[in-house]
Amino acid sequence: MAEAETQSKEQCKALTEDGERCSRPAGDDGFCYQHDESDQTVSDSQTAEQEEQEQSEEETRSRDLGADMTAEEKTDPESVDADIDVEHEEIEGVLGVRQTVQASAGDLIGREFDAVSEIAPTDDGWRAIVEVVERRAVPDTQDIIGRYEIELDENATVHGYRRLDRYRRGDTAAFE
Repeated sequence: MAEAETQSKEQCKALTEDGERCSRPAGDDGFCYQHDESDQTVSDSQTAEQEEQEQSEEETRSRDLGADMTAEEKTDPESVDADIDVEHEEIEGVLGVRQTVQASAGDLIGREFDAVSEIAPTDDGWRAIVEVVERRAVPDTQDIIGRYEIELDENATVHGYRRLDRYRRGDTAAFE
C-alpha cells in the first residue's frame, strides 16, 4: 500500500475524459498542471487495483517472452550500443531532395506524382527514382505507372530526368 501512495503522489490523480487516470506527473497537491480539485479523481483502492493488474500483466508478458526465447536470442542491455552516430547533414540532404522531388516531379514529367521509391547519393549530387501515374484505369490496379530517374546536384537542383520503365500497378512480378 505504501507503493500505491508513493505512486499516487508522483502521478496526477485526476481522471481524463475517457475515464483513464491522467499520466502527467503530479505537483504537491496531487494534480498536474492541467487538473485541480474540481476534477474527478481516482480513489486509492482503484489505484492499488490498477497497479496490481498492470504488474500482473507485465509478469505474464515477461514469462511468455522468456519461455519462447533461448539464451542466445536474448540481448544483454549492456552490450547494445545506444550511441549510434548519424550524420544530420546527410539526413537533411535526403529530406531536402525528397521534398524537391515531390514538389517538382509531377510538373517536370507532366504526369501525376505517385511516389518516391529511391533516393541515393552520386558523385555529382543525388539520384531519385520516382513513380508517376501515366494512365488511370478502373480498377486502380490497372493504372499504368512510369518509373523515372531524376538527377539532382548537391543543392537538390534538378539537372535531368529519364523514364526507366512502365508497369501496371497490380503487376508486381517484375519486382519480386
